[in-house]
Amino acid sequence: MASVFKRGKTYTVSISIKENGTYKKKSKGGFKGKTEARAWAREQEELNAKGYIVTNQEKLLSDFFREWYELYKQDVSYSTKVWYRRTEAHIKELLPGITVQAFNRSMAQEFFNTLGKRYATETVQKIKYQLHQALKSALYEGIIIRDPITDIAITGKDGKHKDLKFLEEPQIKALASYIQEIQPSERSYSDMMIYLGLFTGARYEELAALTWNDFINGYIDINKSWNQVTKNIQVTKTKSSVRRVSVPMNIIDDFNIWSPTHKRTQFIFGDDQPITSAAANKRLKSQLVAIKSPKMITFHGLRHTHASWLLSQGVDIQYVSERLGHTNVAMTLRVYTHMLDRTRKSEDDKSLKLL
Repeated sequence: MASVFKRGKTYTVSISIKENGTYKKKSKGGFKGKTEARAWAREQEELNAKGYIVTNQEKLLSDFFREWYELYKQDVSYSTKVWYRRTEAHIKELLPGITVQAFNRSMAQEFFNTLGKRYATETVQKIKYQLHQALKSALYEGIIIRDPITDIAITGKDGKHKDLKFLEEPQIKALASYIQEIQPSERSYSDMMIYLGLFTGARYEELAALTWNDFINGYIDINKSWNQVTKNIQVTKTKSSVRRVSVPMNIIDDFNIWSPTHKRTQFIFGDDQPITSAAANKRLKSQLVAIKSPKMITFHGLRHTHASWLLSQGVDIQYVSERLGHTNVAMTLRVYTHMLDRTRKSEDDKSLKLL
């Protein structure tokens, strides 16, 4: 039975709820009237009867988020962990003192609106995805009764246009030819890493961690990644990142010709440790200048180039998604919507001509 009493100018209500077989008191104040206080008490008692957690131990949203990713996201890459810490910092800054139970849709919309004024849409979307995963866990555990960020609108600044992040077919051919024209004995680690990245779409961290044992019968076996901050081998970005990626035979032949001129040390692209991403990016920039590319991309842009070219040639998106090591096709669709839109326009034109 709820007990309602006045405290100052507002009302406080106290109820008994069952937790782990014993009854405990839970109180909440600040209500304007007895009716509002009793309505809250009835809701809490009904939730408790259904098995939801309604104890006094309400937790800050930032603390819950941290405990969630530390428990459930142990096997993610260092860079992904950095993203989780950034999201936690945003929650602490913009939602101070807000508990998981108190977090509602209006707070969520204001939170993402503020982030949208600071960052690109893609960044805000990533923060929303991470927070959404944590709140789904809270929902499953009965800590909250509804997800407050489902269908919340996302805004953001225009990031670097996606068309600038990948090379077109003429530049792909020119870049490959530029590297092929260098004598194998004179090709650097960066040359060969760029070469393999262009034809596999693998991430820098995945290529840097490759050893000669990872070249297997026309494939590269991606099963680990290189952390250039801690200078250690670690797990891949996600479980789905562990994969075998087929490599064109002419590329494998080039590596077989190139390898005798370099020590077969632990790493393919380095001696005691792999080359840095800065070294690979510096070399890529000089190559793009040399071929007079109208676009300047980073090493990660080779991954976008690889995927975009395959999609433009009509390769099945499920295969492209698996080749990239994406968690699911939805992620591939989100990243490469621009390319699919371009392909769709081409198919529209083709259809109209046929009709």
